[in-house]
Order: sequence, then structure tokens, then C-alpha cells
Amino acid sequence: MSEAILFAAILTFVEKGYDNASMDDVAARASTTKRTVYSHFGSKDALFRSALVKAVELFQSEMPKLADPSDPARELEAFAMGFSDLSTWRGAVQLQRVVMGGAERFADLGKMLHEQIIEHAEAMLADYFEAVATLNARNISQTRENYWELASIFLNMTTGPQRFATLLEHRQPSAVHPHVGGPSDTDRPAIQRAIAIFLAGTSLAAPIADNRP
Repeated sequence: MSEAILFAAILTFVEKGYDNASMDDVAARASTTKRTVYSHFGSKDALFRSALVKAVELFQSEMPKLADPSDPARELEAFAMGFSDLSTWRGAVQLQRVVMGGAERFADLGKMLHEQIIEHAEAMLADYFEAVATLNARNISQTRENYWELASIFLNMTTGPQRFATLLEHRQPSAVHPHVGGPSDTDRPAIQRAIAIFLAGTSLAAPIADNRP
């Protein structure tokens, strides 16, 4: 029942925000009673926190993997496209907005989101960059911190513009989860160009071809 309540809570907070969502709403969506919801989570605040943790776990499980260090152009494009699509999906965007809107109440949750989403992605990228450099016998970075810096630069170059534009309502978030509706090609040309510049600038590998018509 706890899992059902958490999934119901995620959907409810996405649709209504924190202030307008009620425990009755969550109970109805989970096909249970408000008393049961309170018995599992104690308060609306505790439920929201638990729901956000669950949402982060789901996001992490859906993130693309980085596997083949011999083809960084392809691997990085797939990763950036997948991360961008997940980050600009309506559910993910709305939960971020709810946390931002309650920054005073949920200051620690903003930190948690950054650590578990952005820094988690950067850690994956740092590991991958180190593997690429090792495979190619290129000593482009001598410390772990250098790979983290490269990861941060890469993530911002390839996904930052669309993530921020969507979060700030400059463009519409995707209404359909990318694992349901399939990947969007909207940002692919920009991501490919960013990757070409990144790879050429870091000497991790030869730049990918420019596919612009």
C-alpha cells in the first residue's frame, strides 16, 4: 500500500502542486482512505518528501547508461538526449517547480534534487570520461576533480539550455514520458553540435560530423 500511496502522491503533487493537494486527493487516487495515508506517512509534509524521494529513484532508474568508451560521440549523444528528454518531461518539470515554489519550506529538498539528479549524472559522466581517456591513453586530466569539471561542462552544454527554458516556461514541457512516447528529436541537432565542440575541445576523441543540412 505504501508504494501505491507514493505513486498517487507523485501524480497528485504534479497536478495540483503542494498547497492545493490534499491527503483526501491522494487517498482517492490510491483507492484507500485518508486515515490509511496518515498511518503510513504521518503528515502531508512527510508524504511529499517521501514522494519526491521515490520520484528521484524513478528518474535515476530511467537515466540512460554510458557503456562503450570506444565510441564517445554515440554514447554521449544517447546520454544527453535521454537526460534532456527526462528533464523536460512535464512530470519532472512540475515537481521541480513545486520544490522551487516552496524553497523556504523545502530548502533541503532542493539540495537533494541537485545531488541526486545533477551530481548523479555528473558522476556517471566523470566515470565515462575517465574510461575514454584510459582507453585512448590520453592523459587529458590528472585528477578526479578534472573529470567532474568536464562532466559539469558537458551536462550544461548539451542539456542546460532546454532544461532551463522548460523550467522557466520559455518552452512547453513534453506531455508524454519519453519512455512512453519515444525520444524527441527536437534538440538533437543542437546536442550534436555541442558534443562536437566538447570532444574537439577536450581531445577526448575526434569530433563528430556536423549533420546539419
